[in-house]
Order: sequence, then C-alpha cells, then structure tokens
Amino acid sequence: MSNVSNLDSARPKLRGAALCLCCSHQWDAVADIGSVELKCPECNTWKGVFEGMTAPDAVFECVCGNQHFYVSYDNSDYFYAMCAKCGVREDGYE
Repeated sequence: MSNVSNLDSARPKLRGAALCLCCSHQWDAVADIGSVELKCPECNTWKGVFEGMTAPDAVFECVCGNQHFYVSYDNSDYFYAMCAKCGVREDGYE
C-alpha cells in the first residue's frame, strides 16, 4: 500500500521560540495548533510555552521575571492570578 499517508504530517503546526517555565531552557519548538503546553527537552516537564506569540500593550510580570500566569478562583469566587513559574499568587491585596 504505497498510497497510505501520515495525517499528522499534513496538520498545521506552530513553530517558534519556546521557554520552559520550570528550568528556563530555551529552544525552537514545533507543535500542533491548539497546543497549550510543550514538553521541555531539557527537564522533561510539560511547562514549555511559546515566547511572544501575542502580547498586549500592558503586561504583568512576577517578581521572578515570568509573564505567564494561571487565572483561578478561591472559595468565594474571587479570581486571582498565580505565576506559572514560581507559584506566587497575585490578587491585588497586600
């Protein structure tokens, strides 16, 4: 059967600079469109993200220098941001 094709090779891909939020390793990554996390080739965690794909006019930066955050909420349905690299919670209160 010489007419068999690999569908994965025909799917659209994203390619660009990536950064690991765990070990700060940088590499050139290729991933399927819609991928949220990338596997770091250095530390093998799933904390890789594409760098600079989109950026708003104003960005928040954690004290550790990271600009990637998870948004979650506590038991009172109050939303807060948590640094994806070091876990510091930023809720606007001191």
